[in-house]
Amino acid sequence: MRYYSCDSHFVEAREVYDNLASHFGDRAPRIDSKVKNKPGDWLVLPSGMKIPVGRLGVAGKRLDDPKTQQLIDQGYEGLNPGVLNPTVRLQEQLQDGICGEVMYPSLNMFTWSIDDLEVLKATFESHNDWSVDYCSVAPERLVGIGCLPLPDVNAAIAEMQRAALKGVKGFMIPAHVSPDRPYCHEDYDPFWAAAEEMGVPLTMHIFVGTSLDGGLPEHWGAPGTTIKGYTMAHGTIVNSMIDLICGGVLERFPRLRFVLAEYETGWMAHILKRLDHATYRAPSYAVDYLTMKPSEYFHRNFTITFEDDEIGARTRHEIGLKNLAWGNDYPHHDSIWPNSMPILKEIMAGVPEAEVEQLCFQNAIDLYDIDVSKLPEATS
Repeated sequence: MRYYSCDSHFVEAREVYDNLASHFGDRAPRIDSKVKNKPGDWLVLPSGMKIPVGRLGVAGKRLDDPKTQQLIDQGYEGLNPGVLNPTVRLQEQLQDGICGEVMYPSLNMFTWSIDDLEVLKATFESHNDWSVDYCSVAPERLVGIGCLPLPDVNAAIAEMQRAALKGVKGFMIPAHVSPDRPYCHEDYDPFWAAAEEMGVPLTMHIFVGTSLDGGLPEHWGAPGTTIKGYTMAHGTIVNSMIDLICGGVLERFPRLRFVLAEYETGWMAHILKRLDHATYRAPSYAVDYLTMKPSEYFHRNFTITFEDDEIGARTRHEIGLKNLAWGNDYPHHDSIWPNSMPILKEIMAGVPEAEVEQLCFQNAIDLYDIDVSKLPEATS
């Protein structure tokens, strides 16, 4: 059996940001190694928010181990060897028992909060070009997901078309946009039409939004920093999913594919049942031209990723075997690398082998049209 991670990450190199400051000055995100005398390297956003580079590439280490903090304090120098070296990364895949990865941004998960479109466009163009170069070592084993500057529709379409010509197979969009113009707003229709025509999956990942609060109430706190915010983070993606379904987007554009990444899945079976009932109770809050239950749109148009969610595995049939895809979250600190195989053995106890293969390999292969003949033989 082979395993393919449908939720891993880049950690963007310095060069992604190097030329931005010369063009935009303080308007641009930058890498800084002198942040108030703090050690390590930091991504500094124009808002002043600072993200420690080193924390994003220490998979296999515990945060409560003082030696891990020493690595984090080294910034880029403390990252796992394969994080910036794609050739070494292929060996780290085999070390974990997997044969390939779909990779999302790390640092650039936070740049959607920049409201300067010119800067955002340039940042994502740089990211997408760098990711294509990184993945060129083994394109079937390293699938890089591009970034699009939504909510600007015209800019997002232009970059999607440009990057796709370079070989990008899928794109990330904000999981949260302003409630003044949700994803069901007609302004987005040209973008949905373009994405449907190109056949590229669109990912909405945890922590990614046009505001850092993910649309959650202020008293909950931000998803990435507080107990309430993190625990309730899936509320962000439920909100956007309902807009796409009940706002008629998936009725108008039935071939769109969405990926909901790193929210885990144990809650989804209940949400689907409750959403169906809510639409029955309050039909006036949905468009009047839906032809299916909300859960049926989910089963047709969505994939949701899981990492080590035993409850999600138990409710896999209610969520849908075709709607689940596993990921190891490498190289982030809460990744299960290099222990994916024993953890999967535990959470998949009692799951038929054919279903394990579908959830942990085939669904990712089908979603991104990966040539399996170019993958290593079974690694576990």
